[in-house]
Amino acid sequence: MFHSVELRTVCHATEDPDRVERAMRTLSPDGRLETETLEGHHGNPFRMMAVRLEDAEAIRAFWRRVKDAGAMPPLLATLDERVDDDAVLHLRFDKQKAHGGTLELARHDDVIAVRAKVAAHPAKRSNAVRVARAYLSGV
Repeated sequence: MFHSVELRTVCHATEDPDRVERAMRTLSPDGRLETETLEGHHGNPFRMMAVRLEDAEAIRAFWRRVKDAGAMPPLLATLDERVDDDAVLHLRFDKQKAHGGTLELARHDDVIAVRAKVAAHPAKRSNAVRVARAYLSGV
């Protein structure tokens, strides 16, 4: 079970915002997308795009999309290294592939970052890994 799932990505000035939004919608078609225009260290403009899911059904739908895309086996295989000491599960999906409708875990920087807060009590890493594995195995 998860308290929340947050998706974030950067839309650089050289990227088409509609294309980046479509990539975000691959993971969360119905989530409310918030966009903030920011300025980089060298004055370059960019947009931070984020969706926060807190409703249990929206969170289940998100994980079903991940499963249906075939990304669950590699996620479960690396689950231990993806959960931090604050009971947060960290994922990175390839942003370019997401635009094309494909969900693939990534290790590079051009990603949609996902932070999923695991509902583990007490909120220890070992409990979070156990709870997340049980939940995700049953999706």
